[in-house]
Amino acid sequence: MKDASMPDVIHELYQNQAYPPMSHPLSDPAVSAVAARMIGLNTSHPAKSRILEIGCCSGHNLIPLAMRWPDSEFTGIDLAESSIDEARERAAACGVGNVDFLAADLTSFEPLGGPFDFIIAHGFFSWVPDGVKAALLVFCHKHLAPSGIATISFNLECGWLPRFPVIAKVRAIQQVGGGDEIAALQILKTITGADDPELEIIGDMIAKGPAILAFDDFGPVNDPWPLDRFVQAAANAGLRWLGESDPGENLPTALDEKEIKALKHSSKDPLAFQMAMDKASGRTFRSGVLCRDDTPVIPKAVGAIVGDLCLRLGRTVQDPLAVELHRAIGASAPSCLPVREIFQESNCEGFEATARGIMTGITRGWIRPRIEPVRFVSETPSFPKLDAFRLLCARQALPLVDVWHQPCTFPAAHFQVLAAMDGSKSREKLAAISKSQCPELVFEPWLRHLAWRGMFS
Repeated sequence: MKDASMPDVIHELYQNQAYPPMSHPLSDPAVSAVAARMIGLNTSHPAKSRILEIGCCSGHNLIPLAMRWPDSEFTGIDLAESSIDEARERAAACGVGNVDFLAADLTSFEPLGGPFDFIIAHGFFSWVPDGVKAALLVFCHKHLAPSGIATISFNLECGWLPRFPVIAKVRAIQQVGGGDEIAALQILKTITGADDPELEIIGDMIAKGPAILAFDDFGPVNDPWPLDRFVQAAANAGLRWLGESDPGENLPTALDEKEIKALKHSSKDPLAFQMAMDKASGRTFRSGVLCRDDTPVIPKAVGAIVGDLCLRLGRTVQDPLAVELHRAIGASAPSCLPVREIFQESNCEGFEATARGIMTGITRGWIRPRIEPVRFVSETPSFPKLDAFRLLCARQALPLVDVWHQPCTFPAAHFQVLAAMDGSKSREKLAAISKSQCPELVFEPWLRHLAWRGMFS
């Protein structure tokens, strides 16, 4: 039942329009658990945990996680009854029985079954009133397990300030008959100078498309905060901010080493340093990890942290000193393997230097850590087969979620080929379907790309 503290305009939006289904890699507990452990919080392994998603929409983020970890318990809540109905139908169609979807307002929701090891709230915080923001943080403190973590994303004020004048101009164009947001943005694009920095913002908004714009830039509430305000609000609710849910996102890629060092030198404390980087990089978004403020956080030696991780390659490395590490990790690509398998000396005294190099690679984003290994064969199978959820998504023309929890979108014609990948058709048969339905598609390289992303079961 809708709680009075959630404004009618928000409730009506989510009842009348469906947020586009997609997965959110920054919310993946296999990565956020690493972020917590790197700080010194010994969080639960997500393979045997209770996991809650607040604002789960139609389940596109939660169902793949529930399939990955059948021994964990999952709950998803959302304000929109229609989205919850879709989520239940899709979970049932895929035979996923370890996830419950509930139509509920966070401000009146009382979960059953004990505390949660992981709470996810992606795309929620910045789009609700302050009272609901506070309720979210209080809820997390109340319902997190002692070593549990909450991953909460939010928009950053410094990066969003340049966008608000564009939003105001679009609304002004609409008031004089300029059509919907996309039509108004196209008009604004034609009258904006080629050297005007707003042109890039306009292009970004157009690229999002009308379905996302209605909830995002032009949502009923769009309230970006500076990081210190978020950290203080969390502290007021009894929560401690640990950093980004992806350890490779704490240092913005838009800044080089020289800029980062200068900002660190001029900052009075770590929080001020993070905020200085936000401003310098024009950062628009964060995905933070929080724990209860009474949870022990005990820093570990670098070797002890790294020794328990699994690694794969991330961004391209530029540092020549890291080439050897890059080569060693890349030898097992595209899989993600335990450090102890990649580096045979991981139990030796001399491993400490290697561990420091790995830690640097993780914080710079050219090494991607996970809490568990991901092993799969990247060769294309003779009879390609998508798992139950991917096949369902292909047949409904929805994004497919790869092995790294990344959403993959396709042109409409490609979905007809994907929808045929039920394991009963050979590559040759699928190639014939591809030639018939989308002759421009270079089929075999495309198929290899799908295999490289772990799409086949």
